[in-house]
Amino acid sequence: MPLASSADNIRYYGTGRAYAGEVGEASFDDLGELENINFALTITTEKLKSTRNAARAAIIEKETERDAVLTFGLREMTNENLKMTLLGSAINTDNQAASYVYQDEVGAAADVALVDDRYIDLGKLDVFITKLTGTITGTIAIGDTLTGLTSSASGDIAYVDTDYVELVSVSGTFEAGETVQKAEGNHIVPAGIEILEDVVVAKADGTERRVQGTDYNLDPDGAYIRKLSGGDIIDTDLISYDYPAVARSYIWGMSAGSVERKVIFFSDKDDNGVRQKWTFHKVNILLNGEFPLIGEGASVLAVTGTVLKDTTQASGQEYYKVETM
Repeated sequence: MPLASSADNIRYYGTGRAYAGEVGEASFDDLGELENINFALTITTEKLKSTRNAARAAIIEKETERDAVLTFGLREMTNENLKMTLLGSAINTDNQAASYVYQDEVGAAADVALVDDRYIDLGKLDVFITKLTGTITGTIAIGDTLTGLTSSASGDIAYVDTDYVELVSVSGTFEAGETVQKAEGNHIVPAGIEILEDVVVAKADGTERRVQGTDYNLDPDGAYIRKLSGGDIIDTDLISYDYPAVARSYIWGMSAGSVERKVIFFSDKDDNGVRQKWTFHKVNILLNGEFPLIGEGASVLAVTGTVLKDTTQASGQEYYKVETM
């Protein structure tokens, strides 16, 4: 009896999940969102052709080579995905703890002298300061610690002018309209509170605040500061800023040899068509092509994996297994 045709046998707009782990192990990483996942089996043959007439028809064809290749695009740049594709040997942790730099010489803070119109690295991430603008009563000065009477927030003065103070080592959240004081009678009542992507750079005697855009440029995300050739900033100026906690890790690319993984794909049960599970016992992972560090759309890690023979598997089962449900 012939098989009845059914649209239920057609995979259409396929979705699913893929996992990868060390060859032979029973635990896996979720590869996350995929741009695609494709499989190709290529068989190469060699033909012997007859020489008995001009047609030179093939009289023998023998298989010479089989290549099974898995290609997929990784949308999620997780540590494990980067380690796998960039041939890293380990994931290393280098977290930034929340803290501050206070009244440190600019050159000393960066461990390198300022250079006209060139950036130097302050060695932190996401630097910022807190600015309180309002009416100042009494005397407050650089080095004083101010505390909000309502919020109990506190911070150290890195610079003070006639109608504002700039603080670092800030703890808590100041409130507009509260008294923020050093001691009774010496305070500021802020009408405005700003968190600025900036640093405080001032002359060592505190008499002059260097100005971003005039004396220096700053990339606050990477904490790169550039002395502008027409500006007045010098190495012995004092720099202050806060920086937050940042979870940071890194790999050393190309530090590992070939990367081999067990790869599993499981189609979603709500897909149109037959449910499938593909298990590739041993895949040699190779990054295939460019991925944009700057560009339009999603940055995708394009991977090509050659399916290798896993000699730990039973005879006839060394390459991959396809299950349908």
